[in-house]
Amino acid sequence: MTEQFFNYTDKFVEFTQTDKELLEAALTFKKADAKTELVVFDEPSDELFFILKGCVRKYYVKDGEQITTNIITENNFIGAFTSLITGSKSNETIECLEPLEMLILTKKDLDRFYKEIPLMNEFIRRILEQTLIQFQKALTAFILDNPEERYEKLLSENPEILKRVPQHMLATYLGITATSLSRIRKRIFKKI
Repeated sequence: MTEQFFNYTDKFVEFTQTDKELLEAALTFKKADAKTELVVFDEPSDELFFILKGCVRKYYVKDGEQITTNIITENNFIGAFTSLITGSKSNETIECLEPLEMLILTKKDLDRFYKEIPLMNEFIRRILEQTLIQFQKALTAFILDNPEERYEKLLSENPEILKRVPQHMLATYLGITATSLSRIRKRIFKKI
């Protein structure tokens, strides 16, 4: 299980064997069923999740509607970062869309590793840079692209998500209604 995790970390930094042993001892393996909430709205979260298998989404609720802001699959981190960093209650929910296998790192252990494993600071910085780039791309797409262009980018960059996420959740992720998404899919299908 941790081999997959370290294959991922090796893309960013080269932890020593001692570092890996410290990390391995702190990582908790857990399984969760589909529809399980890893992070619950209005509760604090002190865990960072590394997805080994499965798919999760992050969403907010506005006027009773769920708005999906992030969809994460294997070999990625997800967490309620504001809650994780500040200890405040989460204003978002992270929900399993499929049965999930994950490794969990607590804030307490993460803070400890900043001191005990010097490369942890660089690793987390690099992960946060990747996260910032993803958010910037998403924001830019919402500003510059129309809904059909956003869907086409998703189709070309991450086609497996289209098979793994229900259409109504994809629609909110793209900032449109499920009906609009259905029309866009029909137009694109006709082009092919």
